[in-house]
Amino acid sequence: MDWGLLPNFLMIARAGSLTGAADRLGINHSTVCRRLNQLEGQLNCQLFERLPTGYKLTPEGQGLLAHAERMEAEVFQSERLLGSADITLRGEVRLTAPETLVYDFLPHYLVEFHRQFPEIQVSVLVSNADLELNRREADVALRTTAAPPDHLVGRKLTDIGWAVFGSPGLIETLGTPDNLVSACRYPWVGPEASLLHLPGYRWVMGQVPDRQVVVRGGSLNAIARFAEVGLGLAVLPMDQAKPGLKPLLALSTTPQSGLWLLTHADLRHMARIKVLMSFLADAFYQDPRWPFLQGLDVR
Repeated sequence: MDWGLLPNFLMIARAGSLTGAADRLGINHSTVCRRLNQLEGQLNCQLFERLPTGYKLTPEGQGLLAHAERMEAEVFQSERLLGSADITLRGEVRLTAPETLVYDFLPHYLVEFHRQFPEIQVSVLVSNADLELNRREADVALRTTAAPPDHLVGRKLTDIGWAVFGSPGLIETLGTPDNLVSACRYPWVGPEASLLHLPGYRWVMGQVPDRQVVVRGGSLNAIARFAEVGLGLAVLPMDQAKPGLKPLLALSTTPQSGLWLLTHADLRHMARIKVLMSFLADAFYQDPRWPFLQGLDVR
C-alpha cells in the first residue's frame, strides 16, 4: 500500500466529501478522487459509501481510520520533536487567530515583529474555529476559551467578558439605556443560529423580544459592523470595543472566556515559536485597549 495516500483518505473522512477534502488539502477534486480510487484498488475494498449527502465510511474504512490516525499522530509527533531542536530565528510560523484580533490588533503588532525578526515568516490563518495544533494545522493559536486542552501550553493574556454595545449615533438619538431591562426595548442586531452556542447570544435569545431585532448577523464582525452603523444595540465580546462602537452595559452574569496564547507542548522550545509568543504577549500587555472592563457599568 502507498502510505502517501493516507492523508487524502483521512481528509475525506473528516470533511465528508471530496470537495471538502480538496479544499483543505489545497488540491483539485479530481486528484482527491483519483487517489481514493488508487487506495481502494490497492486494498481491494471500498472505504466509503458514495451517498447523495456525502462520503460515509464503510466498516473497512472505519477499520483503516483508526490505524491511519495513529500513524498520523506518530508522524506529527516526530515532526514536532525534531522541529523543537531548531534554535534558529528563521522559517515559517503558522498562527491562527479569530477575525477581530487579526483585523484590529495583529497588523500593528506584526509590523514591529517583522522589523525585529525579518527571517521569520508568520502565516496568519483567520479562523474562529479551533484549528488542531496536534495535527500541525497551526503552530501557535490565539484562542478564546474557558479552559484550553491539556496537551497545549501557553499563557492567558486576559479575560474577555460580554457587553451590550451601541453606536454613538444611536445613543445620541435614543439615549443610553439605564439597565439591561430597558436595553431590551431598543432596536437590536441579533445573532444567526450558528452563533447561539456563545453565552452572550443565549442571553439575547432569552431576553430580547424577537420583534426588536432589526437584522441578524452570522459572525461577530458582521454583528459589530451592523451595530456600528446604528442598526441597533448588540451583544459582543469586549474585544470589539472601538471608536464607533461603545460598550454600554456589562453582561455580568455571562461567563467570561480567557484569551489564551497557545502552542503544542512539543513545540514550546522551538526558537521562532518562543520568540513570536513572547513578542505577542508583550504587545497585548502593552496595548492600552487591554484589559477591557475598566469603567464599564455592570448594572
